[in-house]
Amino acid sequence: MKDKSSNKFCKDFEELAMEVVEFCRNWGLLRDTSIITNGNMYSFPVTDGAPCKRLDNGIQVEFRQGVSVEDYTSGICEDGRRRSFANPEHLFDMTYEGPLYNLLRHGEYEVRKSDISEEAWEIIFSKTYILDDYIYEKYEIVDANDLLDHIIWSKLDNPENSSWDPLVFDTWEEYIEFIGGEEDGLTPNYTRYDTYEEYEQDIEYCDYLTVDDVKPLWDKMVDDAKQEFLRECADSENEIISIPELADYVQSELRKIFEKHGLWYDFGFGWSLTCYRQ
Repeated sequence: MKDKSSNKFCKDFEELAMEVVEFCRNWGLLRDTSIITNGNMYSFPVTDGAPCKRLDNGIQVEFRQGVSVEDYTSGICEDGRRRSFANPEHLFDMTYEGPLYNLLRHGEYEVRKSDISEEAWEIIFSKTYILDDYIYEKYEIVDANDLLDHIIWSKLDNPENSSWDPLVFDTWEEYIEFIGGEEDGLTPNYTRYDTYEEYEQDIEYCDYLTVDDVKPLWDKMVDDAKQEFLRECADSENEIISIPELADYVQSELRKIFEKHGLWYDFGFGWSLTCYRQ
């Protein structure tokens, strides 16, 4: 008779493998990473001619069955002997050489921009100033308040235009005395409108304009900037981004996955980890 608890044991570790693969894929950490559990090995990327498998989450990995954990987790120690530090229970082991190695070994979150998922980018945007800096570089605006000031400035206070209005000031001299001087030859604001009535309406519009009024426009600018940023990341296939302030967060999220399954991990060599029951 088949041991049902053994079947559940295997199924749990298969689910863990799927979760870890998806997590690493989302955060751009899957490259040059392998998972060994239940005698199976999942590796990425897939090498030419190697057996592969498409997981339930749609990720294609190199897939080998009946592997020996020690064959992949053994290395030469300082005493010159070859050994493996994998848990003898062989619950769940990982080896890594790429960005996951930099994260776990050196505490550095440094990955290819194009490898980060849109879901992970949303978290990055919320926890760093990357998007804020991108928007400022693009618009020279940092928030809705700044946008409000920019709209009013562009309509009424742009120094490239003149606020001279003959219906408000009797003479040019009176206007110049009032504002303290102005460059000659500037285009009066009111002449940029088809009618003076439209100009007056714009002045009134600016007088009553609030942050709440421009918030929808600001939200659209942020969304457009996100989409443009993500397109640029997808196009820059090999460009690396380093986000040191996010390293602790990503590591803690990875640990939570193992903890959810009743496990904790320890390092073997600098390029491997092995799991134990809590």
